[in-house]
Amino acid sequence: MPTLGSADYCSPEIFAVEQARIFHASWMYACHIDGLPAGTKRSFDIAGESVIVTRDIDGDVHAFANVCRHRGAELCDRAMSCATKGSIRCSYHAWTYGLDGALVATPRVDDQFDRDRYGLWPYRAEVWNGMVFVSVADQPPTLDSWLAKQTPDLIGFGKLPIADYRIGARSETVVAANWKIIIENYAECLHCAVVHPELVDLIPVYRSGHVLDPDRDDGAVAFTEGSEAFTIGGRSRLSVLPGLAPTPEYNGTAMFPNAFFDLTPTALALTALFPVSPSCTVVVGEYLFAAQDVERPDFDPAPEFEFNELVGAQDYVVCETVQRGVASRAFTSGGLTHKDRYVADFVAQYLDIRGPVATN
Repeated sequence: MPTLGSADYCSPEIFAVEQARIFHASWMYACHIDGLPAGTKRSFDIAGESVIVTRDIDGDVHAFANVCRHRGAELCDRAMSCATKGSIRCSYHAWTYGLDGALVATPRVDDQFDRDRYGLWPYRAEVWNGMVFVSVADQPPTLDSWLAKQTPDLIGFGKLPIADYRIGARSETVVAANWKIIIENYAECLHCAVVHPELVDLIPVYRSGHVLDPDRDDGAVAFTEGSEAFTIGGRSRLSVLPGLAPTPEYNGTAMFPNAFFDLTPTALALTALFPVSPSCTVVVGEYLFAAQDVERPDFDPAPEFEFNELVGAQDYVVCETVQRGVASRAFTSGGLTHKDRYVADFVAQYLDIRGPVATN
């Protein structure tokens, strides 16, 4: 099977089609609920559409266009990395909105202005097991049906108390590569022995180029003998995550279209991809741990965090080389091998959802 072509990775026209048919027509992962405490707000760049996500004092999650209803000013800085407390106040004329989107103040407006008609334009936000998803579509599919169809493997983790895990570390990286290149890299391990020497020391099956262990049918891969955690050296002082057995293994899945779910005994890494352009993606990593560990005064996420970040940094280097390569006038498409079959599955899924595009 051939790979996608150069235009699929580099064309602004195709990126615009992806915005319309994928990112703005379905659901995007935004953040873990621990990154949005009650009474706070954050903004996210959903492939060019800025969205404010709020959590009111009752704990309900909402999403709104990041646009003031007065004269259209942007309300919050785009892609706020941390939640901020309080209402939403426009920096232009000080119109102020509650976390439920209602217009609550219009300073210096003296006429009989009907505030009830000018609440923020709503989008959809839903929480699945502590994971916040956003949709800017007029009529998106239900989140449950979307996940069941596009990321069925995630449903298998539904019994874990993910909502109770706590964020202990976070990272943000700008990667000069198309979002699909990052996902395709995640979906194969033919590169692992070349790019990730530390990773294949911990997970020996990856040396063979297999993503999954061909001798197992549960989707997990085992750590090397004597290791117990996803760290350099395979050791950790942290607790096993609630709901997990202390089994030394890794399990995970890609969540179409923009996130990775990577589960190890002591940490869950949730990685969100926010496409900015055909050749730029902001990658945000959230690292979740047992709540009792995060609350300890001596809590130290460094071993798990630094190993995950090392593997990610190694991936981003090669993804950027791919982006530069597929932009060559010589590149038409590549070829996929049997061990690239999960890349092929992603390509088929992507093309099915994106649909045909006009060609010159």
